[in-house]
Order: sequence, then C-alpha cells, then structure tokens
Amino acid sequence: MIVSFWIVLQALFPALHPEEVAMVVHESNEPVTLSFAGDVIAEQSTAFTIESNPAQPFTYVAPYFERSHYSVVNLETPVTHRGTAFPKIYNFRASPKLLDGLQHSGVDLVSLANNHTLDYGEIGLKDTLDQLTQKNLAYMGAGVNESAAYKEHIVTLKGRRIAFLAFSHVLPSVSWYAERNQPGIASGYQLDRAAERVRAVQEQNDYVIVYYHWGEERAVHFNERQQNIAHTLIDEGADAVIGAHPHVLQGFEYYKGKPIAYSLGNFLFPDYVEGRTAETGILTLTLEGNEIRSSFTPFVIQDDVIHPLSNSETMNQCIWLETLSEHIDLSQDGESCLIQQERNGS
Repeated sequence: MIVSFWIVLQALFPALHPEEVAMVVHESNEPVTLSFAGDVIAEQSTAFTIESNPAQPFTYVAPYFERSHYSVVNLETPVTHRGTAFPKIYNFRASPKLLDGLQHSGVDLVSLANNHTLDYGEIGLKDTLDQLTQKNLAYMGAGVNESAAYKEHIVTLKGRRIAFLAFSHVLPSVSWYAERNQPGIASGYQLDRAAERVRAVQEQNDYVIVYYHWGEERAVHFNERQQNIAHTLIDEGADAVIGAHPHVLQGFEYYKGKPIAYSLGNFLFPDYVEGRTAETGILTLTLEGNEIRSSFTPFVIQDDVIHPLSNSETMNQCIWLETLSEHIDLSQDGESCLIQQERNGS
C-alpha cells in the first residue's frame, strides 16, 4: 500500500494530486505483484453495511490486496450526495465511507472509466475526484478535462515504472466524453485513440496495463469486439488488458505472451446478486522481467461481504473458467487458479 508514503509526499508537495503520479521505489530483483478486481458499488443493502462498518465487506479480500504491491478496482459509482440523476434506468452513488473501506482493504488505484461515474453529473464527478484526493486514493479514466481523463497513472515499484490507462466502451451518451474544456470519461469507443495512448505511454515505461470497460451484461462469453480491442492494444505495446462491465466472470487469454482478463465481474454489489453475478475474484499479475504470470483467486458475494470459496468450490470455478477461456489451462493451486497458456496456444 502507498498510504503512509502519500502522507509524507503530500506534506512535501501539497500541490501534487494522486491521479498524476505515485512513486513507490524499492530497488530489488524481486517480482512485482499487481492485484485487480471488478465493479464496486454501494447501494441498497451494501450502503447500509458500508455506513455501519466500511471495512466489513472486504474482510476476506484485504489480506490479498495488502500482500500485493499495488491493487486496482473499478469504482462503478460517483461518491457524492449532490447533483441531478442522469436520465437513465440505473443511477448509483455512494458515501465517502465506501472509499474508507477500499483504502482500509489495501486498494491503491480505482478506474473511473465506466457508465456510472457521471450518474449525478459534473458536480458528482467533481465530488468524487475531491473525495478520492482527500482519501489518498489514485484514480484514472476520468478527469476535469480531456487531458486529465486520458492521462496515464504511473507507479514505480522496485525500480520499474508501471503505467495504467483506463477507457470505457460503455457510455450512455457522447456528452459523457471528456473534452478539452469539459469534465468526463476517457472514451473507449475510439480504438485508434486508445491505441495511440498505449503507444505513447509504453515508450517511457517498463509496463503498460490497460483497464477497459466493455462487453455485454450477463454474457459469460467474451465477444469478438472485446478480443479485437485487447489484441490491438497488445499489438501497440500493452502488457496486460483487464476487463469489466459484464457483471459476470468471463474467460482469460494469453496473446503474444500477454495476459487478458475479459471480465472480473462484480466485486462488491448488494445482496440482490446471485448465481453467476455473485461470482467474483482477484486477478494477480506477477511481473518478472519479460514474463507476466497470472492467477485468479475466486470469491463469492454473500450478504454484502466478499467470501472465500471452499476447496471444492475453487476447483469447480477453475474448471468453469477454463471452459470460458481461449487456449488456456487453469489448474487449481490451493485457493487460486493458475492461468497458463496451452502449449499449442497462439
């Protein structure tokens, strides 16, 4: 986690914002581990749980984030009590206590590139950015203007520069796009633009990780468009592509030796999730030289808490996810599924 470091850094450089750059330098030859999880909201039952105990939903996952060098989730809600609801079916918002829970669990960075960040307009986005800054949580994928929204977030871990980018291919209106003088989201509809950002960023960083909001809701199989986006970004220099939005888990792939996780599903959702929509987990990427190893630790959402699975449930989830993946072997390793490319895979 970078919380204590940020306290010192902000004392020295108070004008520096966490979305701009975070530096955590540990010179060593040890591998770097990154953890990723899916969609986080706090409405209905979850809102009450967060209000009474922000750390409770993350009780079982916090140790995984804390062991990782850096952890990322998709914040699928504005953090605000102000604003007017955008005219659409579902509008979310959350109390700042949700950020307390994320921070306490060890989350370092959130993606705001999704179809709910502007649910309560520009004022809701402004409040969200302010709250994240106050809580020392870094963010990407949205901002006060075009430049800020499309800007990479950089962290240096053990002497290696890792850049994160986030885009959304699911937005309710073009009015949500960040523009030169307009707050908004980094749009993922323009693949050439996302690819250009990857090209530019990879030239000055050791790794580039892209978090993409895409796909069809409740579809367990990733589609051709998702795969084309992921392959294009890797062709342009991305080292991993992580997906969200379908609200269910989707499969994995290695393309040119680079991992793709097509959907990490819901991560924290109210008690109305069940079946496939309650299945979740943490993706761990281990960066070591030119190799990126990956594993997935499955969990399940029950009564507003993210719970671990039994040994047999983990085995069944590994088997299920392998059927959804392309040229991938998933083998159980204790509480996790090791994700490895088939020997004859592309």
